Amino acid sequence: MKIRAKIIGPKVHNVGYRYLLLNEADNLGLKGFSARNVMENGNQIVSILIEGDEEIIAKFREFAQINRPETAEVAEVYFENFEGRVESVSKFAFRFQSIQVSKGINSILKIEGVQYSMLKIQDRMLEKQDRTLEKQDRMLEKQDRMLEKQDQMIEKQDESVELLKGVKDDTSAIRDEIRQSASSTLEEKYEKLSREVAEIKASISEIKAKVS
Repeated sequence: MKIRAKIIGPKVHNVGYRYLLLNEADNLGLKGFSARNVMENGNQIVSILIEGDEEIIAKFREFAQINRPETAEVAEVYFENFEGRVESVSKFAFRFQSIQVSKGINSILKIEGVQYSMLKIQDRMLEKQDRTLEKQDRMLEKQDRMLEKQDQMIEKQDESVELLKGVKDDTSAIRDEIRQSASSTLEEKYEKLSREVAEIKASISEIKAKVS
């Protein structure tokens, strides 16, 4: 006995439907089985061909009506008689496995391509980071030179302050010496003038005595 089954819905492709049905066909011992994903009128369809004893086919039909992958969205499942050739379960299983491996390889190549692109982007980012660090190093070097100049200016400023202090001390000493010298000169002049006044007074007294 041969029949065709169609599982129709908004999401029946790439959800594990063919693997689920292939596994059940193998468990039941069907003679023939094949399944492929097709599109009809904008709808996703899993088209299935099966061949086997009527009792086994009845069990497969019951399984297909009830069971589905977790992420599948099914609108309709129907069956019809089929008169053409049906591929053996083992042959389809081998072909299906080859298709899945091929998809896996393509996915791996895509992932590697994405990783390569990401590595190139990362390399460019690292290059930019290196340039930024180089600029930062140059800025730090300039800052160090500016700080060295500032230290030198502070040292010169300290030397100038010390020099000014020395000048101030020398000026104070000179001023004190001048004051002492001026004071000494005035005292000498005052003593000399006092002696002269005393001599004049003595002369006047002698003159007065003679006149009397």
